[in-house]
Amino acid sequence: MRKIVTTAVIIIVAGGVTLGWWLLQNEQSSGVASPADTVTKVPDPNKHSYTDVDFARKIIVHNQQGIQMAAAASVNAQSEEVRQLATRIGENLLKDTNQYIAWLTEWKEVYFNLSDFPEMDGHDMYPTYNGMASISQISTLEAARGSSVDELFLRLMIAHHEGAKEFANGIEFRQLQFGQMIDLKSKRLIQVAEEVQIMKQLQANG
Repeated sequence: MRKIVTTAVIIIVAGGVTLGWWLLQNEQSSGVASPADTVTKVPDPNKHSYTDVDFARKIIVHNQQGIQMAAAASVNAQSEEVRQLATRIGENLLKDTNQYIAWLTEWKEVYFNLSDFPEMDGHDMYPTYNGMASISQISTLEAARGSSVDELFLRLMIAHHEGAKEFANGIEFRQLQFGQMIDLKSKRLIQVAEEVQIMKQLQANG
């Protein structure tokens, strides 16, 4: 009888040890993370991510509309100041756009130009990124002459620039990886802010 009791005790103790070991392992695997699990991979600024590609594709289209508006004002605006400003804005946007296209080409990524989209107001495929003008607004600007060009260009380009700022600083594009793209975006946003102030001053001066 004593032998049976002793055997039962041994079995219970062994079972308890086994159960305790299993619970400990389960807690370690599902609860506290190991040091290796907490290591965060640091992004390589010399490489690009999907977010970089997505931003480049969209900002190309956004910029190209700005170039289109600037081209109209640089020729038809009544004020010499507005014409010169429009020319400078168009040149800045074209330079940036060519750089984004060069990166996408280097990365073997496809992209669309603004001219690839149907020019129809309300068409589901026409881009409506922050600040972009409608087709009818662009058509009106291109057909305008005299002081109405100045007024319409300043109004549309201010909205376009402010939209670009909102677009570039949006949640989806705050975590760009490619270092050169981050630098270009930051530099351009400073230029955009300066140009907006100039345009608002021109508006105030009439």
